Amino acid sequence: MNDAEERARFADELREETRTLLIESGLLGLLQEKFGEATVTGSAGYDLMAWRGIDLHLPCEADRAIEWLGLAAEIATTLDERGLKLHRAQFANDYLDPQHLGAGLRWTLEFADFADNHWSCDIWGFEPFDYAVRQARDANLRADLASADRDLILRLKHEARERFGYYGVMVSAMDIYQFALDGAGETLDELERWRGLVAE
Repeated sequence: MNDAEERARFADELREETRTLLIESGLLGLLQEKFGEATVTGSAGYDLMAWRGIDLHLPCEADRAIEWLGLAAEIATTLDERGLKLHRAQFANDYLDPQHLGAGLRWTLEFADFADNHWSCDIWGFEPFDYAVRQARDANLRADLASADRDLILRLKHEARERFGYYGVMVSAMDIYQFALDGAGETLDELERWRGLVAE
């Protein structure tokens, strides 16, 4: 997407699609019923979407890992009741092997919406205290991003995704956010230098 208006329009469309999907699929209601709350975070929560991907954070104690394993069946049933099908579900217990986002439980889901658009959804369960800390940090980031150059972020996201094996490997969404907030440049090459991935 080479046009700022087109990028903005697409991001706005994705925001509305996300809201509709989370409600009409029953997914958000199911998670709130089981865990008390579910927060939409990441690009969907920051209104910086460049593709159909949703991140949800929940408070979930580590000793609920077996219950968490059963969550995929409940999600599949909930989607099926609304005419949707769960295509893929991948489980991870990151308490056993913490990744860069820390210790927690995770489901990565793939399914199509009512218009047959493909979506991915990462659902993360963190210890309640850890979840609260993350929520506070997330609120600060949301406030900072509200005054950032939205089109710069959207453009860099689209450009990064167009490079094979680049997004999520060389640079992440968080790299792009911090790069924009720091006013460190306007290109992926400058971002790489800012991150120290290439020599000055």
